[in-house]
Amino acid sequence: MGKIVFLIIVIVSFFYSCEIMNPPEQIPSYVSVDTIAISIANPSQGTAAHNISDCWLYVNNKLVGVFEVPFTVPVLESGPHDIQIEPGIKNSGGNAAREVYQMMNGYSINTVLEEKEIVKVNPVFEYRPAVIFDLVEDFEDIGIEFQVSEQSDTVIYLVSDENAFEGKSMYFCVDKNRPNFECRSSQLFEIQKNGPAFLEINFKSNDFFNFGIFSKEYTGSSINEIRKHIYGFNPTDEWKKVYIDLNYFVNNVSGTEFRLFFTAVYAEESGLEKSEVYIDNVKLIYLPTQ
Repeated sequence: MGKIVFLIIVIVSFFYSCEIMNPPEQIPSYVSVDTIAISIANPSQGTAAHNISDCWLYVNNKLVGVFEVPFTVPVLESGPHDIQIEPGIKNSGGNAAREVYQMMNGYSINTVLEEKEIVKVNPVFEYRPAVIFDLVEDFEDIGIEFQVSEQSDTVIYLVSDENAFEGKSMYFCVDKNRPNFECRSSQLFEIQKNGPAFLEINFKSNDFFNFGIFSKEYTGSSINEIRKHIYGFNPTDEWKKVYIDLNYFVNNVSGTEFRLFFTAVYAEESGLEKSEVYIDNVKLIYLPTQ
């Protein structure tokens, strides 16, 4: 009898240990995001057009992952939970530079996660109230912020045809007869150092063109505007939006006032009859440090 009892105990222990080693698989629930929208608090914030490409997904303040929209992902949770989504961008257009866009607040909901069920979330992001909008230029007014410089041998046009993005857009072109273009902002902008600063811009172009800033700097008794190249735009047949990170450039100069500029130079080797550039919805924004 004792041997039988011992054998039963061994068998039960074996199956119990198997259950510990191979616990039943947890059935996930799912979170899905199909679309993203931007809510504009007032007209001074400009367009709601955006390129928030990613969602940083948190459940109860724990990062699940970073996902490009649209997506549906499994979550090993069930029951009531807080879902937080932070807006993600490709910093300065780089696929490898994905980060949370600090200029906007995240989006959160409290919901119930159920095994095998999909919770659909369509986040609406807003700019943080503390964000400073130094420049919002949508080219809808007669007077615009940008003027051609002495280095330019062509001019700026405002177009409202099928090539425009929203309403009117800024257009310029260069060719072999007029190969150089440069426009500058008519005013200097003060950007606080150490906090995040970005230029948001929509653009379309059949050739390369460039963006930069002039930094107003004092050298002894003289004042000079020092040119800093920041970003090169690649050709695109479709309108795109890019978020250009200015933080490094603003923090690594002595000046605190900046003038924006765009340049284009015609290259015969491009094979183009003319290089054409369209620009819209230029926003210069920064977040002051506390």
